[in-house]
Amino acid sequence: MNKKGFEAAFSKFSFLIEKYPVEVFLLEIFAAATVMDSLRIALFLILGGAVAGGLSESAKALFKEKRPEAATKRSFYRKTFRLNRRSFPSSHSAIAIFFPTFLFGTGLFFPLLADGILIAYSRIYIKSHYLTDVLAGALIGVIVGIILKIV
Repeated sequence: MNKKGFEAAFSKFSFLIEKYPVEVFLLEIFAAATVMDSLRIALFLILGGAVAGGLSESAKALFKEKRPEAATKRSFYRKTFRLNRRSFPSSHSAIAIFFPTFLFGTGLFFPLLADGILIAYSRIYIKSHYLTDVLAGALIGVIVGIILKIV
């Protein structure tokens, strides 16, 4: 695949993640639960994803940082509720990085880490977030993953 083809495919992937994050994350949870044959893992992934996303959304209400101008021009954000128009931190990144953190030491760590990095980078690529938003979201995901791993 040439560079132009890769960029077109990554752009489509990025907008897919933006519009259907719940479905993508549920697919990851289903895959992890199937591969590891564990309902407990699936429940922890659902709980951790909800906590990481909830913490990120709560922080958005606190910090009230607006999204990059390019994002605010897209109808997707103009039609959504006010909190979704805020940028800091990235909930997508928090949830996407939570999964590999929680599954550290398993065979799913590297595939989910690669996916998490792609999702986090996609947020910057389509100008929905700033780098600081993605890094803060990733930090939330790592912290939640470590805490739930200990439990």
